[in-house]
Amino acid sequence: MGLIRLAIFAVVIWMFWRLIKNFLAKQAKMNKKESGKLEQGNIVLCEYCSVHVPEQKAVSHEKLWFCSEKHKENYLSGDD
Repeated sequence: MGLIRLAIFAVVIWMFWRLIKNFLAKQAKMNKKESGKLEQGNIVLCEYCSVHVPEQKAVSHEKLWFCSEKHKENYLSGDD
């Protein structure tokens, strides 16, 4: 009877270890996704066409943001 208890105890410990390992892997994956979102930075709105653009890819003029150099030029020249 002692050997059966030992085997059951070993299986329970193994299952508990697997659950913890899976939980930690999911947490690491979520943290990696969140850090990727943070690296993108802020999202800004193009003043000309109202498209949302990451700040690193946007073109700025004073306090205005644009999705491209062409939209910046069109906005500043008053073209619609």
